Amino acid sequence: MEIFGGRRNRSVSLPSEEKGVYDPGMTSEQISSHDSWIPPRLPAVQGTVQMDGSKSVAQRVLFNSVLSAGDSELVGVPDNEDLQIFIAALRNLGCEIEGELPGPLRVRGTGGVLAGGDRQLDLGLNGTAMRFLTALSALREGETRIDGATHRPIRPLIDKLRELGCDAQCLEPGEGPPVRVRGGTWTGNKVVLQAATSSQFTSALMLLAPHLAQGLHIRLVGPISSRPYIDLTAAVLRAFGIEVQLTAREITVKSGKILRYGKIRIEADASAAAFPLCAAAITSGDVTVEGVGSASLQGDRAIGEILSEMGCPVQIEPQSIRVSGPPVRAISRAMAGNPDLVPAVSVVAAFARGESVFSGVSHLRVKESDRLEVLCRGMCSVGIRAEVRGDLLRVVGSDGADLVAADLDPHGDHRMAMAFALLALRIPGTRVLQPGCVVKSDRQFFRRLEGLLVEREMS
Repeated sequence: MEIFGGRRNRSVSLPSEEKGVYDPGMTSEQISSHDSWIPPRLPAVQGTVQMDGSKSVAQRVLFNSVLSAGDSELVGVPDNEDLQIFIAALRNLGCEIEGELPGPLRVRGTGGVLAGGDRQLDLGLNGTAMRFLTALSALREGETRIDGATHRPIRPLIDKLRELGCDAQCLEPGEGPPVRVRGGTWTGNKVVLQAATSSQFTSALMLLAPHLAQGLHIRLVGPISSRPYIDLTAAVLRAFGIEVQLTAREITVKSGKILRYGKIRIEADASAAAFPLCAAAITSGDVTVEGVGSASLQGDRAIGEILSEMGCPVQIEPQSIRVSGPPVRAISRAMAGNPDLVPAVSVVAAFARGESVFSGVSHLRVKESDRLEVLCRGMCSVGIRAEVRGDLLRVVGSDGADLVAADLDPHGDHRMAMAFALLALRIPGTRVLQPGCVVKSDRQFFRRLEGLLVEREMS
């Protein structure tokens, strides 16, 4: 990430690429209307693909842009359901955002002073928006009621906002929404936060911190899930001119209401890039993903390292990763920092002989679905030996010769549909149900995947 330009109009650079290589024969609307997806042929996966922008980066950038000191132009914001929900909610809060996805978008900075008045937000299944916009609403005068279909917890964040002086509460028993937030008188600048459930509680408080008079000091206790996303939040804040200090368990974000602004380019999505790379691995294909590499801010750039550890030939450059297959060995690896990679990497493990063990996975139970249960149920239905014991996921790999076709239900979870699509590439007759759920994060997923399919050579 680089900051460049003059003092009056500084620019934040978050690298991105253009849209990827797609199959023009099927639109995303057609895919969404289908009850299931099955590969048009049993393929190898081969080619070069450029990913859409990262929704994780984009939501952090949007949060800061609406609070910055001037107008920003955002390039590379991905067109998916989560970003549509996030932008619609910001507009509902009075933020001025011109343009439509995939952009470019022009965001008028408020200088940290948001419009007042009572508002109601429905954030659907966007759990990130639930956490981030709850924090943003604490800066407004007036009442904000926030609801959504997500079951992901929000109470830990509400409790910390209350400790800092905000008038906030969950409106129903349990850990989830709806919530009510009224801007209050901030009385503190220190919190202690349990970090095992979600890094998004930490990130939400970090994004809020520059707008508190004394900034904020956060001490993390217990296991820390998804630490790379905390580091990503720090990187984005620094790009906007905010001083952030990080150690293993201490985070200090300095107060600084004058945020930089300018032209901002969103880097490509490393989490989404994992799927075509893993598809190449299990089909003995050869795929290069451009826009994601060693220079990426996102922790899921580790996908190249993981596939290399499994014996796949891998080339990692600053802005690209190339993978070919097959995987040749099982691995044992801690995945607490890369939860979004677990479904795809587990499928690769199913085709690498031996038992792979992934630790630090328990917080996958509170994603869009209970991903551990859905993943193991789907894998077992095709004959893969997979089980969860405590915080460990075990997958026993084979050559796949004895696996059987099944209809795989992702339970409305975009990442699970993507992982099951990988299984369908290797197991004839396997269908992915509810393929339309991928629009949450990647409208082009199936089109991009089909655009890489080539006939497998017969020996």
